[in-house]
Amino acid sequence: MQLSCHCENVKITVTPPSQVTECNCSICSRYMSLWGYYPPGEPRIEIGAAGISSYSWGDNELDFIRCSHCGCITHYETKPGQTNPKVAINFGMERKQVAEVPVRYFNGAELL
Repeated sequence: MQLSCHCENVKITVTPPSQVTECNCSICSRYMSLWGYYPPGEPRIEIGAAGISSYSWGDNELDFIRCSHCGCITHYETKPGQTNPKVAINFGMERKQVAEVPVRYFNGAELL
């Protein structure tokens, strides 16, 4: 499965997820994201000349990655040293590709 940010500066190749997660925490609800989770190194992420930037907040455990050109949130990565390292791909960029995939709702607003 192929995904990309709007300007195609960040391209992601990954196996289709068995489910995606919609979180209602203060940041995910703003991003309108649908997260699919993978072990580090499994998604192939290509970053073009415009580069990327990241944002971390709260407990400082995650880096939310966005394209430096179009601003799309493409994925997040756990910071080094976390007990459950993962990469979460934002399938909100390609909702049509996951239209038939079950959605897990996570109440991050209450837990985080």
